[in-house]
Amino acid sequence: MLAYVFFHRAAPGVETRAYEMALRRFHSSLTVAPPPGFIGSSTFRVGGGYADWYLVESSAALDGLNEAAVNRARLSSHDAVAHMSSDGTGKLLALISGAAPVGAGFEIRFSKPAGMGYRELYDRLKPWTDRAELLLWRRMMVLGPPPEFCLLAPSEIQLPAEMRPDVLRREPL
Repeated sequence: MLAYVFFHRAAPGVETRAYEMALRRFHSSLTVAPPPGFIGSSTFRVGGGYADWYLVESSAALDGLNEAAVNRARLSSHDAVAHMSSDGTGKLLALISGAAPVGAGFEIRFSKPAGMGYRELYDRLKPWTDRAELLLWRRMMVLGPPPEFCLLAPSEIQLPAEMRPDVLRREPL
């Protein structure tokens, strides 16, 4: 499973309520006639902004999602949000461990310590990632800004300081 995650904020002067209603309309429109390989999408308030999570079965589904987001049926709801937003940036993440989507809770964004291999990192994370309710996501092919990892958890957890974790509350719209 992959996630395209789009981080954004409401543009200056845009009312929060109107922005969030536009986001809900757009995400709802994706469920009416979902593109092939599309699993679902959600928006979360995270760290003073928003994170849209688009779950897809594979990278092949990204083309269909991209086209579906701006097709004739969704163009007005897409453009309404696009004209109200600013500071947008996206990441492509691969699910490393976990199974079920996490709603409210925390996003713990962190980096792999310099000199540490992935196998060693995954072993160090086992006390958390062995728990079914936690999801570990890893940035793909350096597509998107750092940090490289995101751990989704229903409650706050503390990772080792060497991973430079940024713990952010996550609240679904």
